[in-house]
Amino acid sequence: MAQAVSWIFFLLPWVLLYPLDSQRVKRFAPVGLFSALVITIIFQIAEKWNWWIINNNLFFLTSISSFVYGFLIVATILVFYFSYPNFLFYMIANLIIDAIQAFIISPFLFIKVGLYNLHKINAFELFLLMTLVSLIIYGYQKWQDTVFDETKV
Repeated sequence: MAQAVSWIFFLLPWVLLYPLDSQRVKRFAPVGLFSALVITIIFQIAEKWNWWIINNNLFFLTSISSFVYGFLIVATILVFYFSYPNFLFYMIANLIIDAIQAFIISPFLFIKVGLYNLHKINAFELFLLMTLVSLIIYGYQKWQDTVFDETKV
């Protein structure tokens, strides 16, 4: 069951991008990849500090959950696609998604099927960590906008 959930969270989210405007998706693809980079670093820190333990994973991933390279990237692109540049709407959407992830999906799906176990971090701290990441990636997107604006001049 854990393998099926891993593959679903790795592959299926990409289908959600298909019906969207490809130019807007391309605009937010860098922030999606940046979020995966930030979360990859966090997973490395989590492994070192024993925040959580990955119990079951895809054969080509070790200490990083498969949802980082599927669901996370796509969810980031979708949130920016529908909310950017409205910061308040962006933060509300992120707070809702992060709360669902930390308090519902994590304990009732990921932990229950054996993908990982939280060890030295609890669900609220996970929620705060995800909220911090959402602020960092919003700043990255604002910076990206200035970089692209400068290249047009």
